[in-house]
Amino acid sequence: MNNIIKQKFKHGIFSYYKNDQYIGKSLSEYGEWSEPEIELLKQVFPYEGNIVEIGSNIGTHTVPLANHITNGGKLIAFEPQTQNYNLLIQNLSDNNLNNVKVFKIALSSKELNAYIPIYKEDEINNFGDAEILADVFTEYKKNFERINVKSLDQIINEEYGDNFPINLIKCDAQGQELNIILGSKKIINKYKPLLYLENDDIDTSKNLIELIKNLGYRMFWHLPPLFNPNNFMKNNNNIFTNLISCNMFCVHHRTEIELDKNLRKFEIINSSDHPFKNKI
Repeated sequence: MNNIIKQKFKHGIFSYYKNDQYIGKSLSEYGEWSEPEIELLKQVFPYEGNIVEIGSNIGTHTVPLANHITNGGKLIAFEPQTQNYNLLIQNLSDNNLNNVKVFKIALSSKELNAYIPIYKEDEINNFGDAEILADVFTEYKKNFERINVKSLDQIINEEYGDNFPINLIKCDAQGQELNIILGSKKIINKYKPLLYLENDDIDTSKNLIELIKNLGYRMFWHLPPLFNPNNFMKNNNNIFTNLISCNMFCVHHRTEIELDKNLRKFEIINSSDHPFKNKI
């Protein structure tokens, strides 16, 4: 049985896992995935520049963001999980994108080896929830693949040298955001890119917020619901009920940018606050 489906959706042609209970399900039902995130990033990001996307999955955001870039800008994508990586490469090819460089590597604060799950494609699962582990018991290793881990500072320096401006970093890395930012401080301090980070872990949120603040950034909660009533398929059936994504949009205090008033009212003042424990 073929567990991969290919269809044309809002942002192009996408192959996806039919048993993926979030991204795959959203594509099949709505023809898009977390569209408000794409809309925000296209609104705040200029057409010229370079984007780093950490945790690209199968490319549902990679493709529209890469199409948004003009005048020689590049999108540097990171996806360590083999099954997602393979579909990402396929989707970039099917949409004729040649301004994207994909690294099959995970990011953290330092170089190391780690493990990431291998999905059973014939079972319903969240194919975007691959947690990176430092080690696993021998009897479970058949369900994991070994991956390389480096810092963003190291990768960019090795591949592009010390003069490759980064204008936006988007990061959805299953709780690794804190370590990833620690491994990106040289780039952040030098280029002061816009940051768009998942922050749905209450236990690490305070440290992440304080780190970003110490780097000179203002932060704003961005909490798009998984269901978009204005979706591409015009499907009014909300299969995700009240589920939201919990992200932060971060802008350096020296960066001049006009922010939407709905975003401005969610500025993060107290590092101890979090949407999952406080009503915003």
